Amino acid sequence: WLPILGHHLGIRNRKHHELLLLAIIASILALWFLTPFSDYCAACISWTVPVITDVELGRQSIVSLESKYPRVQDRWGVQKIGMELVKAGRNARYNDNNNNNHFFGSIFDNIDEYEWDFGVVHAPNLVNAFALPGGIIRVTDSLLQHLYLSNGEIAALLGHEMGHVLHRHSQRRVIKQRFISTLWDAFVYEDNDGYEESFGEAVAEGLWKSASYLGDLGFSRRDEYQADAAAWDLLSATYLDNKYVLRRYHPNSVKKLLTKLWDFQGRDATATAGWESTHPGTKERIDALKEKWSKLDSRQKRRFV
Repeated sequence: WLPILGHHLGIRNRKHHELLLLAIIASILALWFLTPFSDYCAACISWTVPVITDVELGRQSIVSLESKYPRVQDRWGVQKIGMELVKAGRNARYNDNNNNNHFFGSIFDNIDEYEWDFGVVHAPNLVNAFALPGGIIRVTDSLLQHLYLSNGEIAALLGHEMGHVLHRHSQRRVIKQRFISTLWDAFVYEDNDGYEESFGEAVAEGLWKSASYLGDLGFSRRDEYQADAAAWDLLSATYLDNKYVLRRYHPNSVKKLLTKLWDFQGRDATATAGWESTHPGTKERIDALKEKWSKLDSRQKRRFV
């Protein structure tokens, strides 16, 4: 009977180990897919990549994007407004460094390392905008033609896309989707050029393989909230220019832009399908921006008069 008892105990222990293994796997999957943990991991890896490689990645990506959506004349002042926001980002960084308050956060610290390029592309019936690594931003002519945006709303749109660039959201999406292979390829990377790449440079080599479809990647709701916050801060930073060199763009223009998109979506869901697929959660983001404005005290609101 001892052999029989040992056999049953062995089966019971094996089943216990299998259940324990399944529980561990289920916990890891839940942690990865149901919590921000995967986003944090992807963000940590993305910040190891030098900005100069973002610029090169953007140069490769724009070739693919503009083969589908050719660049057209900018009749809306997109490039001019975009460069004003770059200057506003510098003001925000300068203000933080001098006052040591870091009100605007650190994403503007390396804004001058990017090669900012704002433009318009021809895309019939596609209401959308694209943020490519390195600072390349494109807006479809359909969006500008259909929504009749004010300069402040164009600034809000460009500020939002700049937020995607500065937070490296496209790179994070690729890293998150290919997390294990990205880590493995970076650790074993060797191109026999006599130069020892850093971990971040090795990660960048892997990202270059995805350059052709970076413009088509969708963003998460968390990404959208971060990009909205960046747009809000950039527009707010235009009020730091006491010499009035820059035009001032009210941060509430971000909410106005999203409201126009939401209203237009109700009238033409086909045209805005591209926007909602790559920029989800429009209605919830409008509510969040309303709440953000309502939480400002009277002194803070007077800054924007």
